[in-house]
Amino acid sequence: MKTYVCGHRNPDVDSVMSAYALADLRRRTGLADVEAICAGRLPDKAKWVFDHFHLAPVRAKRDVYVRVRHLMDAHVPMIDADMSLVDALRKLEASGESSLPVRAKDGRFLGMLSPAKLLNLFLSRGDLTIPVARAPLHHCAATLLESDPVHDIRLATIRNAHNHFPVVDEQGRLLGTVLKRAFAEEPPFRMILVDHNETEQGIPGLDEVPVVEVVDHHRIAFAATKEPIRYTADVVGSTCTLVARMFRAIGERPTRETAGVLIAGIVSDTLLFQSPTTTDDDRAMCTWLEKLCGETAEAVFEGMASVGSPLASMSAEAAIKSDAKTYAEGGRRFVVAQIEETNLAQFHAHLAELTAAIDAARRAGGLDFFMLMVTDPVRGSSELLYRGLESVRRALPYRRDKDGVLLMPGVVSRKKQLLPEILAALG
Repeated sequence: MKTYVCGHRNPDVDSVMSAYALADLRRRTGLADVEAICAGRLPDKAKWVFDHFHLAPVRAKRDVYVRVRHLMDAHVPMIDADMSLVDALRKLEASGESSLPVRAKDGRFLGMLSPAKLLNLFLSRGDLTIPVARAPLHHCAATLLESDPVHDIRLATIRNAHNHFPVVDEQGRLLGTVLKRAFAEEPPFRMILVDHNETEQGIPGLDEVPVVEVVDHHRIAFAATKEPIRYTADVVGSTCTLVARMFRAIGERPTRETAGVLIAGIVSDTLLFQSPTTTDDDRAMCTWLEKLCGETAEAVFEGMASVGSPLASMSAEAAIKSDAKTYAEGGRRFVVAQIEETNLAQFHAHLAELTAAIDAARRAGGLDFFMLMVTDPVRGSSELLYRGLESVRRALPYRRDKDGVLLMPGVVSRKKQLLPEILAALG
């Protein structure tokens, strides 16, 4: 069964790199079909890391919804329209199925071959050597598109009288068959979560797929599971620190490239150990990884810092979503987004567009407020663009400048410095 390793939506470097490295570790420990994926657009800094270490980047996926294509049964044969009816009936009997789909020469779905539909032909002793295309076929009303999300059609298919559902593409070409029982079975893949554990922060479709493992360094707000799962959590500055520790605990040495990936995640999330979330474990794991990689943490951090300004290279809409997390606390629903920008003049130059994008996102998402935290990792400070409930803004301990932006000297961590102030303001 396929297993995806995935970080939170609107991914950052730590989220992507911890997924890549944990997938590598799980392959080494016997998990056969495992793939690291990225929940949305791959960040530019993550692209730099993969290019720098000559690695293929993880695949970006918009969602993990179970779709009809995932349920198709490869063992159910198809019948070509030019096959003789007698041969087609032999094929049907050999399959053990009650009906089989028929396709034209151009691949189009023509209908289902079913003995019940051929009863009049049998009674009249009709010619069984005719091509299937000339025989009476059952035209199934429940033809499915391969891209149909299963949650949209599950109830209707289970209630349908038929047991076989032909699957077609957008052009009506027959691709295969789904059996009714497939809609009641477990999804065909599983999830390992890194750098998050809240479903609302995960890739869309996560609530439909079994989670078998979590590796995270955030607060625990994980939904109940049917079965016990492996759960690794600790108070460290980076999920990559935990993954590196897992390698070391079982005596596995990451390759040079994987060690570099882990370094990138650690220095990105700890802002090269300047963040107050940094622990001795982060530093110790990075020192160990530097020996395996042959590069220093400073060099990797400087390489990522060389990637162009996100505010100059992205639209305002993309910038506010690039690392955004949704929360529901104190009866309020809100988003806290964070981007790194070493040139805060870019932030002020794009303030009008960012404000408009945030207001639109707040309306579309029914949010009480939306914050964009712009962090300068070199100077170790941030500025905050706040839109929403005025009572919350007034309760925050930050001074406003003339542009209405909140100044946050010494604040670089969303999780450890900003979020507690938000919760206190809501409390």
